[in-house]
Amino acid sequence: MTITKKGWTRQFMASLFKKEASYNAGVTMNGSNACSMIGFELDTTPEFKIENDKGEVTGKEHGYDQEILSYGYKFNYKEPKAHPNALAGFSALVLGSTTATQDGAATAYLHKNIPVTVGTALPSISVEEKHGDLQYIHSGVKGNTLKISGEAGGFVAMEAGLIGSGSFTESTTTFAASVTESWLKVSGCKVWLESGANISISANLTQATEDISSATPDNLYPRLKSFEWSWDNALEGQPGFGGDGYFQDCDYGRRKADLKFSLIFYDETELDYFLNQTACAIEFDLKGAIIDGAGTYYYGFQLIVPRFKIKNPVFPKGGVGDILTQDFECEVFDDGTNPASIIQVYNAKAAYLAA
Repeated sequence: MTITKKGWTRQFMASLFKKEASYNAGVTMNGSNACSMIGFELDTTPEFKIENDKGEVTGKEHGYDQEILSYGYKFNYKEPKAHPNALAGFSALVLGSTTATQDGAATAYLHKNIPVTVGTALPSISVEEKHGDLQYIHSGVKGNTLKISGEAGGFVAMEAGLIGSGSFTESTTTFAASVTESWLKVSGCKVWLESGANISISANLTQATEDISSATPDNLYPRLKSFEWSWDNALEGQPGFGGDGYFQDCDYGRRKADLKFSLIFYDETELDYFLNQTACAIEFDLKGAIIDGAGTYYYGFQLIVPRFKIKNPVFPKGGVGDILTQDFECEVFDDGTNPASIIQVYNAKAAYLAA
């Protein structure tokens, strides 16, 4: 009798701790360089380009032959209940620049991830997947998109869109261990908003303390219903010549950040921000359990957008018996000093995307 394969046995690991030395060079998939992911959803989409001869004269009514012209893979990775490890690793991959700081002598670290400067290449990694009895390693994988979201009473969710070179090799590698961490719960997340001349982004962010104001910012967290922040690198694969059907690089276009959030309606403050087209900054700061009792860092993250403007009229909505709410859509801008978005994650891993 043939034993059927079960979907829950699927495995996926990524070389989040080591980047490729050069694009599509690959990374050795072991416990030092990679970790298995846990609590995820994954869509793997092959994007092979097939050509046949039905458009040419072959003397045969239905044509005669077909070949694979090029290879491609896209991965959509999701954690509905995000872990700090995945958020740190994939935000470093998508934004491109990561810096780690240790909490004194404690086994605890913060990872500050910001967009690479224009003209600097994004890092690439290898990923490996086992689905059923099929196990392949994919190289030349870059981060294209990232989404961080959450709803009141729930968890922070994370989603990363990845694009591979198309290179894939059958593998029998033993999967590396996963990283054991608690989920990121929105019950531990504070949110502040500052506007106008009082916006001041700290050079060194302090966990569980607002870092966006020279005065007293608005406390949004008692009112926040949901939020969604996203980043898009607009990656485009470059097949070039001589690549044997694989991308020879994958470069970003004009990058874009988006921000949405929903609040319980209090007063006209946010409507005035829209009507006056006031520049605003926002900070999400989530603090969980302490990482190492000998230190001061807690599992969590900070997400800061230094400059945005509300782009829709934010009148309250709700029917009879409802609590009135407001849904905001925002346009993210450069402020001339800071990155368009900053993500800082705290956990027990020493570094991501090491050379």
